[in-house]
Amino acid sequence: MKIDQTNSLTRLTQSDALDPKRNAKSAESAATPAGSKTTLSQINTQNASGDIDTARVDEIRQAIADGSLQLDTSKIADGLIQSVRDMLDERG
Repeated sequence: MKIDQTNSLTRLTQSDALDPKRNAKSAESAATPAGSKTTLSQINTQNASGDIDTARVDEIRQAIADGSLQLDTSKIADGLIQSVRDMLDERG
């Protein structure tokens, strides 16, 4: 699992937090340009190769919408740890 940082993060200063007009202006200027975002609904849902289980994707979408999606955080943590181990093995 690899996570890339493509957008820089900015930290608000105390004066920024106290000035809502400046804050709103900064948010507008930092907005993503039109056409550079892709949402799941824009992705081609036809899957000729059969790599994606569209029924399962729909189930997950519904569970997210319902607020009933349950994640096994220990599996996620184990996967992250294994990913880091793999990267370290590649380096050394």
